[in-house]
Amino acid sequence: MNKIQVTAQQRANALDALNVMWPSVPEANVMPELASWRRGSDRGVKPNCGTVACFGGWCAWWPAFRAQGVQVDSCTGQPYAIGGPTGSVSLDLFGHYGMFYVSGANADTDYGFQGTDHELVTHRLNWLIENSEVVS
Repeated sequence: MNKIQVTAQQRANALDALNVMWPSVPEANVMPELASWRRGSDRGVKPNCGTVACFGGWCAWWPAFRAQGVQVDSCTGQPYAIGGPTGSVSLDLFGHYGMFYVSGANADTDYGFQGTDHELVTHRLNWLIENSEVVS
């Protein structure tokens, strides 16, 4: 398999998400389907205990990612990246398109995985770090 080419910032983002941001998110706060965005009155509020959220939604509230232009759309609740080359939080922050897909939908990372969606995010971040190389 060819390595995924990522920037130094994308590698740093994956390491930050894996080692600091995602471990701070309680498993009970992760929506059972990662691809389902927060809706209703909670979409403009930082995720907290009992709030439905996906990995992308949490990324939009992490200070280091917000500083890189990640925001939450006030109408849809979806995260997006302003000023990034693609506008996709998954691609712009991490260099891979499938980080927020529902479990089993990312053939690259999910093959044979068994576990919760919280564990799946950790698995995908580890996979990305192991299967990518930094390019300038």
